Amino acid sequence: MTTPFTLPVPDEQVGALRARLLATRWPSYDSRDDRSLGTSSDDARRLAQYWANQFDFDSLRQRLAALPHENVTIDGAAVHLVHARSPHQQAVPVIMTHGWPSSFLEIVPLIERMTEPERFGGRAEDACHLVIPSLPGFGFSSPARSLEGYTGAAIADLWARVMTSLGYERFFASGGDIGARVTSWLGVRHPQRVRGIHVSSNALRVALPGEAVPTVDERAYLVRREQWATAEGGYMHVQQTKPLSLAYGLSDSPAGLAAWLAEKWGSWSDGLDCASTEVMDIILSHASLYWISNTIATSFLPYFVYDWPPGARLDGAQVKVPVGFYLSAAEIGGIPPESFARRQFEIARWSVLPRGGHFMATEEPGLLADDLLAFIRAFR
Repeated sequence: MTTPFTLPVPDEQVGALRARLLATRWPSYDSRDDRSLGTSSDDARRLAQYWANQFDFDSLRQRLAALPHENVTIDGAAVHLVHARSPHQQAVPVIMTHGWPSSFLEIVPLIERMTEPERFGGRAEDACHLVIPSLPGFGFSSPARSLEGYTGAAIADLWARVMTSLGYERFFASGGDIGARVTSWLGVRHPQRVRGIHVSSNALRVALPGEAVPTVDERAYLVRREQWATAEGGYMHVQQTKPLSLAYGLSDSPAGLAAWLAEKWGSWSDGLDCASTEVMDIILSHASLYWISNTIATSFLPYFVYDWPPGARLDGAQVKVPVGFYLSAAEIGGIPPESFARRQFEIARWSVLPRGGHFMATEEPGLLADDLLAFIRAFR
């Protein structure tokens, strides 16, 4: 069942948020501008002060209100989504799944480029209807009924039902981060309905199948991934093992929440400046959704069940629909050797984008939209 959606951004919550930010108790250690320990003291204080005193909540409300929101109810639980229909009759549907630590807002910059590509130098005949759901327990979507409901496979099954509710029997799917894993499972579990999947390198297993011997390039990539996990993967270990212990603090401290998100947006992107007003607005828009909906705890749960059956990442040989990969040097782990990916997936399109990082839909919406439209064009 599909129902209209009303935005819950009440003034009293905004006022209480600002009061908490202004009353922040800061850590005893002041790192100044040193980011080697995490978000620097300078960055954290700047974010908190901006959020409390300058962030434009009215503008956020207006941006949210301008979007075509819907709620789809599945087994009594609400899936919030933005459903942007193209004006072009020949448009095909695409479901795009966000990841962590973002929200459906990450994908919003793609809407006009996907639904009306001719306005951006593209072709009207490539237009798509865009479905952007909020993951279970993120933003305005209900939490999953059980922990098993946060696995990539379970979310893929939920998305298939969502698309049925919207009247889309056949569709394309795309996503990065958690969204890449969900999209891959869509391709495996619903091949009669999914016409093709378009994913980031997060869909890849960080291991070669079977007894395969890595090439020099593949070995270098695996070493690079291991080095990244050692230096940057602490967040995942906490969220995968003791997520609730962390969530108590971030659910109570908006300054802590902003600092936790900003560290990832700064280090996983292609040079986003977290001190700039533009980037602070992006980060704090996501942070505001987490805070108002009180969903940071449930946003950790896909990590807690990361490797629960049937697994985080599938055997790519199971995917029998066309697969397109989009890569960039600034993405986590960098660009994997194409041979490494082809040992796991039968790949129809392999695109190395010149710019952008983990949050490609926000960082470089033009590049991502063009690549996704080109992938879909071949299989319309």
